[in-house]
Amino acid sequence: KLDDSMISKAFSLIKEEGKVKIVLLPKKHDEIKIEPSGLLSRSVGEKIKDLEKLRQQVLSRDSRIKAISIRYYEDYVDKWYYSTEDREIHLIYPISGVSITVTAIEAGVTASASTTSFTYKGYIFDIVDENELVNTIINRIDKQLQGRFPKPGIFPVVLDPDVVGVFTHEALGHLAEADLAINGILHKLKGKKIASDEVTVVDSPHMDFPRGIGYTPYDDEGVEGIDVKIIDRGMVKDFLMDRFYAAYLGKMPTGNARAEDFRSQILIRMRNTYMAPGTHRLEELFEGIKEGYFMKSTLGGQTSSDGSFQFGIQEGYFIRNGEIAESLRASGISGFTIETMGEISMVSKDLLISSGFCGKSGQSVPVGTGGPFIRVEKLKVGGYE
Repeated sequence: KLDDSMISKAFSLIKEEGKVKIVLLPKKHDEIKIEPSGLLSRSVGEKIKDLEKLRQQVLSRDSRIKAISIRYYEDYVDKWYYSTEDREIHLIYPISGVSITVTAIEAGVTASASTTSFTYKGYIFDIVDENELVNTIINRIDKQLQGRFPKPGIFPVVLDPDVVGVFTHEALGHLAEADLAINGILHKLKGKKIASDEVTVVDSPHMDFPRGIGYTPYDDEGVEGIDVKIIDRGMVKDFLMDRFYAAYLGKMPTGNARAEDFRSQILIRMRNTYMAPGTHRLEELFEGIKEGYFMKSTLGGQTSSDGSFQFGIQEGYFIRNGEIAESLRASGISGFTIETMGEISMVSKDLLISSGFCGKSGQSVPVGTGGPFIRVEKLKVGGYE
Protein backbone atom coordinates (compact mmCIF):
# COMPACT_ATOMS: atom_id res chain seq x y z
CA LYS A 1 0.00 0.00 0.00
CA LEU A 2 0.97 3.61 -0.46
CA ASP A 3 2.18 5.57 2.55
CA ASP A 4 2.07 9.34 3.12
CA SER A 5 5.64 9.88 1.89
CA MET A 6 4.89 8.18 -1.43
CA ILE A 7 1.74 10.25 -1.89
CA SER A 8 3.67 13.46 -1.14
CA LYS A 9 6.34 12.43 -3.65
CA ALA A 10 3.68 11.84 -6.30
CA PHE A 11 2.14 15.29 -5.74
CA SER A 12 5.57 16.93 -5.91
CA LEU A 13 6.01 15.57 -9.43
CA ILE A 14 2.96 17.39 -10.79
CA LYS A 15 4.33 19.84 -13.35
CA GLU A 16 1.23 21.73 -14.45
CA GLU A 17 -1.69 23.47 -12.80
CA GLY A 18 -5.19 24.07 -14.08
CA LYS A 19 -8.19 22.01 -15.04
CA VAL A 20 -9.00 20.11 -18.20
CA LYS A 21 -12.04 18.07 -19.14
CA ILE A 22 -11.45 14.33 -19.02
CA VAL A 23 -13.59 11.19 -19.09
CA LEU A 24 -14.34 9.99 -15.55
CA LEU A 25 -14.72 6.29 -14.78
CA PRO A 26 -16.55 4.23 -12.13
CA LYS A 27 -15.04 2.66 -9.05
CA LYS A 28 -12.68 -0.23 -9.76
CA HIS A 29 -10.27 -2.25 -7.61
CA ASP A 30 -8.08 -4.80 -9.39
CA GLU A 31 -4.72 -6.52 -9.11
CA ILE A 32 -2.98 -8.37 -11.94
CA LYS A 33 0.24 -10.24 -11.35
CA ILE A 34 2.43 -12.26 -13.72
CA GLU A 35 4.98 -14.33 -11.85
CA PRO A 36 8.54 -13.51 -13.04
CA SER A 37 9.36 -17.12 -13.91
CA GLY A 38 13.09 -17.63 -13.39
CA LEU A 39 13.83 -13.91 -13.57
CA LEU A 40 14.43 -13.15 -9.91
CA SER A 41 15.67 -16.60 -8.88
CA ARG A 42 18.81 -16.41 -11.04
CA SER A 43 21.84 -14.50 -9.81
CA VAL A 44 23.62 -11.84 -11.84
CA GLY A 45 26.49 -14.29 -12.26
CA GLU A 46 24.21 -16.93 -13.77
CA LYS A 47 22.79 -14.42 -16.22
CA ILE A 48 26.28 -13.31 -17.26
CA LYS A 49 27.18 -16.96 -17.89
CA ASP A 50 24.14 -17.34 -20.14
CA LEU A 51 25.19 -14.26 -22.13
CA GLU A 52 28.78 -15.49 -22.44
CA LYS A 53 27.52 -18.86 -23.66
CA LEU A 54 25.43 -17.06 -26.28
CA ARG A 55 28.44 -14.98 -27.37
CA GLN A 56 30.61 -18.07 -27.79
CA GLN A 57 27.92 -19.85 -29.79
CA VAL A 58 27.67 -16.97 -32.26
CA LEU A 59 31.44 -16.57 -32.68
CA SER A 60 32.01 -20.30 -33.12
CA ARG A 61 29.48 -20.47 -35.95
CA ASP A 62 31.11 -17.97 -38.31
CA SER A 63 34.77 -16.95 -38.36
CA ARG A 64 33.95 -13.93 -40.53
CA ILE A 65 32.40 -12.19 -37.51
CA LYS A 66 34.94 -9.68 -36.19
CA ALA A 67 32.86 -7.86 -33.58
CA ILE A 68 29.87 -8.74 -31.44
CA SER A 69 27.76 -6.81 -28.96
CA ILE A 70 25.19 -8.46 -26.69
CA ARG A 71 22.92 -6.45 -24.43
CA TYR A 72 20.66 -7.83 -21.74
CA TYR A 73 17.54 -5.99 -20.54
CA GLU A 74 15.55 -6.66 -17.38
CA ASP A 75 12.73 -4.77 -15.72
CA TYR A 76 10.36 -5.73 -12.94
CA VAL A 77 7.24 -3.58 -13.04
CA ASP A 78 5.36 -2.99 -9.78
CA LYS A 79 2.86 -0.23 -10.47
CA TRP A 80 0.09 1.27 -8.32
CA TYR A 81 -2.65 3.58 -9.56
CA TYR A 82 -5.01 5.47 -7.25
CA SER A 83 -7.60 8.12 -8.13
CA THR A 84 -10.37 10.10 -6.44
CA GLU A 85 -12.83 7.98 -8.47
CA ASP A 86 -11.92 5.18 -6.02
CA ARG A 87 -10.00 3.34 -8.69
CA GLU A 88 -7.21 1.23 -7.22
CA ILE A 89 -5.13 -0.73 -9.74
CA HIS A 90 -2.03 -2.79 -8.96
CA LEU A 91 0.04 -4.33 -11.77
CA ILE A 92 3.07 -6.59 -11.39
CA TYR A 93 4.89 -8.12 -14.34
CA PRO A 94 8.45 -8.68 -15.62
CA ILE A 95 10.15 -7.83 -18.90
CA SER A 96 13.45 -9.30 -19.99
CA GLY A 97 15.24 -9.47 -23.30
CA VAL A 98 18.45 -9.64 -25.27
CA SER A 99 19.82 -7.96 -28.39
CA ILE A 100 22.72 -9.17 -30.53
CA THR A 101 24.64 -7.10 -33.08
CA VAL A 102 27.52 -8.45 -35.15
CA THR A 103 29.91 -7.08 -37.76
CA ALA A 104 31.58 -9.37 -40.27
CA ILE A 105 34.11 -8.98 -43.09
CA GLU A 106 34.64 -11.12 -46.18
CA ALA A 107 36.55 -10.32 -49.37
CA GLY A 108 36.60 -6.61 -48.60
CA VAL A 109 32.87 -6.49 -47.84
CA THR A 110 31.83 -5.32 -44.37
CA ALA A 111 28.32 -6.04 -43.13
CA SER A 112 26.33 -5.77 -39.91
CA ALA A 113 23.27 -7.57 -38.64
CA SER A 114 21.20 -7.62 -35.48
CA THR A 115 18.37 -9.43 -33.75
CA THR A 116 16.39 -8.72 -30.60
CA SER A 117 13.89 -10.61 -28.50
CA PHE A 118 11.96 -9.57 -25.38
CA THR A 119 9.26 -11.22 -23.30
CA TYR A 120 6.89 -10.36 -20.45
CA LYS A 121 6.51 -14.01 -19.43
CA GLY A 122 9.75 -14.38 -17.43
CA TYR A 123 13.47 -14.91 -18.06
CA ILE A 124 14.24 -14.54 -21.76
CA PHE A 125 16.33 -17.72 -22.04
CA ASP A 126 13.51 -19.74 -20.45
CA ILE A 127 11.04 -18.44 -23.02
CA VAL A 128 13.06 -18.05 -26.23
CA ASP A 129 15.33 -20.76 -27.61
CA GLU A 130 18.90 -19.42 -27.71
CA ASN A 131 19.53 -21.53 -30.83
CA GLU A 132 16.80 -19.54 -32.56
CA LEU A 133 18.65 -16.30 -31.75
CA VAL A 134 21.98 -17.72 -32.94
CA ASN A 135 20.54 -19.11 -36.18
CA THR A 136 18.80 -15.82 -36.93
CA ILE A 137 21.89 -13.64 -36.50
CA ILE A 138 24.14 -16.06 -38.42
CA ASN A 139 21.70 -16.26 -41.32
CA ARG A 140 21.27 -12.49 -41.50
CA ILE A 141 24.98 -11.71 -41.54
CA ASP A 142 25.62 -14.41 -44.14
CA LYS A 143 22.91 -13.05 -46.44
CA GLN A 144 24.32 -9.53 -46.11
CA LEU A 145 27.83 -10.69 -47.05
CA GLN A 146 26.65 -12.83 -49.94
CA GLY A 147 23.84 -10.60 -51.14
CA ARG A 148 23.49 -8.56 -54.31
CA PHE A 149 22.41 -4.95 -54.57
CA PRO A 150 18.75 -4.59 -55.57
CA LYS A 151 17.53 -3.20 -58.84
CA PRO A 152 15.78 0.02 -57.83
CA GLY A 153 12.23 0.69 -58.94
CA ILE A 154 8.58 -0.12 -58.29
CA PHE A 155 7.96 -3.84 -57.81
CA PRO A 156 5.56 -6.34 -56.27
CA VAL A 157 6.91 -7.09 -52.79
CA VAL A 158 6.11 -9.76 -50.21
CA LEU A 159 6.65 -8.57 -46.64
CA ASP A 160 7.46 -10.85 -43.70
CA PRO A 161 5.55 -10.39 -40.37
CA ASP A 162 8.60 -8.61 -38.93
CA VAL A 163 8.45 -5.95 -41.66
CA VAL A 164 4.65 -5.82 -41.56
CA GLY A 165 4.84 -5.15 -37.83
CA VAL A 166 7.28 -2.28 -38.27
CA PHE A 167 5.14 -0.84 -41.07
CA THR A 168 1.89 -1.01 -39.09
CA HIS A 169 3.56 0.48 -36.01
CA GLU A 170 5.73 3.19 -37.52
CA ALA A 171 3.87 4.16 -40.68
CA LEU A 172 0.28 3.67 -39.51
CA GLY A 173 0.11 3.33 -35.72
CA HIS A 174 1.65 6.70 -34.89
CA LEU A 175 -0.80 8.37 -37.26
CA ALA A 176 -3.62 6.82 -35.19
CA GLU A 177 -2.50 8.26 -31.84
CA ALA A 178 -5.25 10.80 -31.13
CA ASP A 179 -2.89 13.66 -30.26
CA LEU A 180 -1.29 13.24 -33.69
CA ALA A 181 -4.33 11.96 -35.58
CA ILE A 182 -6.50 14.96 -34.81
CA ASN A 183 -4.49 17.15 -37.19
CA GLY A 184 -3.21 14.34 -39.39
CA ILE A 185 -4.19 12.51 -42.53
CA LEU A 186 -6.04 9.65 -40.81
CA HIS A 187 -8.55 11.99 -39.14
CA LYS A 188 -9.57 13.27 -42.57
CA LEU A 189 -10.00 9.68 -43.77
CA LYS A 190 -12.02 8.39 -40.79
CA GLY A 191 -14.85 6.19 -42.02
CA LYS A 192 -13.34 5.91 -45.47
CA LYS A 193 -11.95 2.87 -47.25
CA ILE A 194 -8.18 2.86 -47.80
CA ALA A 195 -7.50 -0.86 -48.24
CA SER A 196 -9.17 -4.14 -49.19
CA ASP A 197 -11.58 -6.00 -46.91
CA GLU A 198 -8.75 -8.36 -45.97
CA VAL A 199 -6.79 -5.62 -44.19
CA THR A 200 -7.46 -5.07 -40.48
CA VAL A 201 -5.00 -3.40 -38.11
CA VAL A 202 -5.42 -3.69 -34.33
CA ASP A 203 -3.75 -2.20 -31.26
CA SER A 204 -4.25 -4.58 -28.33
CA PRO A 205 -3.45 -4.32 -24.59
CA HIS A 206 -2.82 -8.05 -24.28
CA MET A 207 -1.84 -10.83 -26.67
CA ASP A 208 -1.17 -14.44 -25.78
CA PHE A 209 2.28 -14.25 -27.35
CA PRO A 210 5.41 -14.27 -25.14
CA ARG A 211 6.86 -11.39 -27.17
CA GLY A 212 3.80 -9.17 -26.81
CA ILE A 213 5.56 -6.84 -24.36
CA GLY A 214 3.18 -3.97 -25.01
CA TYR A 215 1.18 -5.69 -22.26
CA THR A 216 -1.05 -2.98 -20.74
CA PRO A 217 -4.13 -4.42 -18.98
CA TYR A 218 -4.58 -0.97 -17.42
CA ASP A 219 -2.86 2.17 -18.64
CA ASP A 220 -1.22 4.87 -16.52
CA GLU A 221 -4.54 6.71 -16.18
CA GLY A 222 -6.14 3.63 -14.62
CA VAL A 223 -8.13 2.83 -17.77
CA GLU A 224 -8.75 -0.81 -18.61
CA GLY A 225 -7.30 -1.55 -22.03
CA ILE A 226 -9.48 -2.53 -24.98
CA ASP A 227 -8.66 -3.64 -28.51
CA VAL A 228 -8.67 -0.73 -30.95
CA LYS A 229 -9.33 -1.47 -34.61
CA ILE A 230 -7.42 1.27 -36.38
CA ILE A 231 -8.32 -0.26 -39.72
CA ASP A 232 -11.39 -2.52 -39.89
CA ARG A 233 -11.78 -4.45 -43.14
CA GLY A 234 -9.97 -1.72 -45.01
CA MET A 235 -11.79 1.24 -43.42
CA VAL A 236 -10.23 3.82 -41.08
CA LYS A 237 -12.18 3.23 -37.87
CA ASP A 238 -10.82 4.20 -34.44
CA PHE A 239 -7.93 6.07 -32.82
CA LEU A 240 -5.88 5.49 -29.69
CA MET A 241 -7.23 7.62 -26.83
CA ASP A 242 -6.29 8.90 -23.41
CA ARG A 243 -8.89 10.45 -21.09
CA PHE A 244 -8.37 14.00 -22.37
CA TYR A 245 -8.69 13.30 -26.09
CA ALA A 246 -11.56 10.89 -25.46
CA ALA A 247 -13.48 13.73 -23.76
CA TYR A 248 -12.51 16.16 -26.53
CA LEU A 249 -13.73 13.80 -29.26
CA GLY A 250 -16.77 12.53 -27.36
CA LYS A 251 -15.41 8.98 -27.10
CA MET A 252 -14.32 6.60 -24.36
CA PRO A 253 -10.62 6.20 -23.50
CA THR A 254 -8.99 3.07 -24.89
CA GLY A 255 -6.20 2.42 -22.37
CA ASN A 256 -3.37 3.92 -24.43
CA ALA A 257 -2.10 6.48 -21.90
CA ARG A 258 1.43 5.39 -20.99
CA ALA A 259 4.54 6.89 -19.41
CA GLU A 260 8.11 5.59 -19.35
CA ASP A 261 8.13 5.84 -15.54
CA PHE A 262 6.48 7.75 -12.69
CA ARG A 263 8.60 10.83 -13.40
CA SER A 264 7.49 11.12 -17.03
CA GLN A 265 4.50 12.79 -18.65
CA ILE A 266 1.71 10.42 -19.68
CA LEU A 267 1.37 10.28 -23.47
CA ILE A 268 -0.82 8.42 -25.95
CA ARG A 269 1.19 5.34 -26.91
CA MET A 270 0.73 2.10 -28.80
CA ARG A 271 0.78 -1.27 -27.05
CA ASN A 272 0.76 -4.36 -29.30
CA THR A 273 0.06 -3.18 -32.83
CA TYR A 274 -0.40 -5.74 -35.56
CA MET A 275 -2.14 -6.55 -38.82
CA ALA A 276 -4.72 -9.31 -38.41
CA PRO A 277 -4.36 -12.60 -40.34
CA GLY A 278 -6.05 -13.00 -43.70
CA THR A 279 -7.17 -15.96 -45.79
CA HIS A 280 -4.25 -16.80 -48.09
CA ARG A 281 -1.62 -19.52 -47.91
CA LEU A 282 1.92 -18.14 -47.92
CA GLU A 283 2.73 -19.78 -51.27
CA GLU A 284 -0.09 -17.86 -52.94
CA LEU A 285 1.60 -14.54 -52.19
CA PHE A 286 4.54 -15.43 -54.45
CA GLU A 287 2.51 -16.81 -57.35
CA GLY A 288 2.66 -14.81 -60.56
CA ILE A 289 5.52 -12.52 -59.49
CA LYS A 290 7.92 -12.54 -62.42
CA GLU A 291 10.29 -10.04 -60.82
CA GLY A 292 9.97 -8.74 -57.28
CA TYR A 293 11.30 -8.89 -53.72
CA PHE A 294 10.75 -10.68 -50.42
CA MET A 295 11.64 -8.47 -47.44
CA LYS A 296 12.18 -10.27 -44.11
CA SER A 297 13.72 -7.91 -41.56
CA THR A 298 14.10 -4.16 -41.11
CA LEU A 299 17.13 -2.18 -40.01
CA GLY A 300 16.08 1.29 -38.95
CA GLY A 301 13.92 3.77 -40.78
CA GLN A 302 11.92 6.94 -40.54
CA THR A 303 8.37 8.17 -41.01
CA SER A 304 6.80 11.61 -41.41
CA SER A 305 3.50 13.15 -40.38
CA ASP A 306 2.54 13.40 -44.06
CA GLY A 307 2.41 9.59 -44.18
CA SER A 308 5.69 8.95 -45.97
CA PHE A 309 8.00 6.19 -44.77
CA GLN A 310 11.42 4.73 -45.49
CA PHE A 311 12.79 1.53 -43.96
CA GLY A 312 16.16 -0.13 -44.34
CA ILE A 313 16.10 -3.89 -44.93
CA GLN A 314 18.72 -6.14 -43.35
CA GLU A 315 17.42 -9.43 -44.79
CA GLY A 316 15.74 -9.62 -48.17
CA TYR A 317 15.62 -11.68 -51.35
CA PHE A 318 14.89 -11.39 -55.04
CA ILE A 319 11.72 -13.11 -56.27
CA ARG A 320 12.05 -14.58 -59.76
CA ASN A 321 9.17 -16.35 -61.46
CA GLY A 322 7.36 -16.91 -58.18
CA GLU A 323 10.38 -18.36 -56.38
CA ILE A 324 12.67 -16.92 -53.69
CA ALA A 325 16.09 -16.35 -55.28
CA GLU A 326 19.36 -14.61 -54.30
CA SER A 327 19.72 -12.61 -51.11
CA LEU A 328 19.92 -8.81 -51.05
CA ARG A 329 22.46 -6.42 -49.61
CA ALA A 330 21.90 -2.80 -48.53
CA SER A 331 18.28 -2.52 -49.66
CA GLY A 332 15.31 -0.50 -48.52
CA ILE A 333 11.64 0.23 -49.13
CA SER A 334 9.79 3.54 -49.17
CA GLY A 335 6.43 5.02 -50.00
CA PHE A 336 3.32 6.67 -48.60
CA THR A 337 1.28 4.83 -46.01
CA ILE A 338 -2.18 5.37 -47.50
CA GLU A 339 -1.05 4.46 -51.03
CA THR A 340 0.75 1.36 -49.76
CA MET A 341 -2.30 0.22 -47.79
CA GLY A 342 -4.28 0.37 -51.02
CA GLU A 343 -1.72 -1.81 -52.79
CA ILE A 344 -2.02 -4.73 -50.34
CA SER A 345 -3.58 -7.52 -52.42
CA MET A 346 -3.07 -10.62 -50.25
CA VAL A 347 -2.79 -11.31 -46.52
CA SER A 348 -1.64 -14.70 -45.23
CA LYS A 349 -3.25 -16.81 -42.50
CA ASP A 350 -0.17 -16.50 -40.27
CA LEU A 351 0.33 -14.29 -37.22
CA LEU A 352 3.76 -13.69 -35.68
CA ILE A 353 4.59 -11.10 -33.01
CA SER A 354 7.94 -9.39 -32.40
CA SER A 355 9.03 -7.13 -29.55
CA GLY A 356 10.84 -3.84 -29.16
CA PHE A 357 10.73 -0.35 -27.72
CA CYS A 358 9.04 2.75 -29.12
CA GLY A 359 10.24 6.31 -28.64
CA LYS A 360 8.08 9.43 -28.40
CA SER A 361 8.91 12.82 -26.89
CA GLY A 362 12.08 11.43 -25.36
CA GLN A 363 10.32 8.50 -23.69
CA SER A 364 10.66 4.80 -24.47
CA VAL A 365 8.02 2.15 -23.75
CA PRO A 366 7.88 -1.58 -24.56
CA VAL A 367 5.69 -2.57 -27.52
CA GLY A 368 4.76 -5.58 -29.57
CA THR A 369 4.49 -5.51 -33.37
CA GLY A 370 3.70 -8.08 -36.00
CA GLY A 371 1.19 -9.57 -38.36
CA PRO A 372 0.94 -12.02 -41.24
CA PHE A 373 2.84 -12.09 -44.52
CA ILE A 374 1.39 -9.64 -47.03
CA ARG A 375 1.75 -8.96 -50.74
CA VAL A 376 2.04 -5.35 -51.88
CA GLU A 377 1.54 -4.99 -55.64
CA LYS A 378 3.53 -1.78 -56.02
CA LEU A 379 6.25 -0.69 -53.61
CA LYS A 380 9.39 1.34 -54.16
CA VAL A 381 12.58 -0.62 -53.61
CA GLY A 382 15.98 1.05 -53.42
CA GLY A 383 19.54 0.38 -52.38
CA TYR A 384 23.03 1.78 -52.34
CA GLU A 385 26.48 0.57 -53.29
